[in-house]
Amino acid sequence: MKKILFSSLLALTAMVCLQINANAQFSKGDKKVNLGIGLGSIGANASIEYGVMDDLGVGLFASYERPSTGLIGAIAGVRYSYNEISIGPRAAYHLNRVLNMKDEKFDLYVAGGLLYRHVTYPYDYWYGSSLKSSYGYINLLARVGAGFQFTDNLAGFAELGTGGSWVQAGISFKF
Repeated sequence: MKKILFSSLLALTAMVCLQINANAQFSKGDKKVNLGIGLGSIGANASIEYGVMDDLGVGLFASYERPSTGLIGAIAGVRYSYNEISIGPRAAYHLNRVLNMKDEKFDLYVAGGLLYRHVTYPYDYWYGSSLKSSYGYINLLARVGAGFQFTDNLAGFAELGTGGSWVQAGISFKF
């Protein structure tokens, strides 16, 4: 039964992808600005992208995160959080043409790059002492994302992966 359900779902997905009837939407010369929030931890992110060729854009990514122990830490009497700022180059490859997805409103992409991350850990314990640590390092940006075009210049997006919050969502402006 599970195999039949999985096969049916896979066939339906393939039919939907093949029946869409327009062209890939990210082209050489396109300019895009993404503004988003981190879901699952307090955070914000921004990226800019310039189309250097059809389906390929390069730009810059920046994010801020502040994960913490939240309510569980407050109950236990321990507050733990850290601040993280990341910045670096980002490249995104838009997969519509490769996957033969022809809906101009939907954009599936993968993004990668290298980030400089600066992390500050303030440790505050219930007994009043604190310890602070700060350091920076290079980390990999690897994300998969999808966008949905509302108008010619405005879209929503969602991304999963490393670099900033694991789950991000926001809006995109295309120029």
